[in-house]
Amino acid sequence: MVRHCFALLLAAAAVAPAAAQTPEAAPTAAAPVDKSKEIICKREKETGSLVKAKRTCLTRQQWAYVQDTNQQFARELNNSTMSRPGSQ
Repeated sequence: MVRHCFALLLAAAAVAPAAAQTPEAAPTAAAPVDKSKEIICKREKETGSLVKAKRTCLTRQQWAYVQDTNQQFARELNNSTMSRPGSQ
């Protein structure tokens, strides 16, 4: 399951355009700020290591997509294992 989540995260990172990863100019005080395009960076520990971590930067919208996709995958996995004969 961790492999699938990590694969989805990598796929979402590949979708992110290179221009979106560079900081944009500061908006003027009068202009409304679009929070969905704000870039958020997260550090994720690598499996099997106490020190190594990978930094992933995505927009809020992309993080929301990754989270929704992971939740959907978890629900489908749970439903598929519950519907098998012999499982409770």
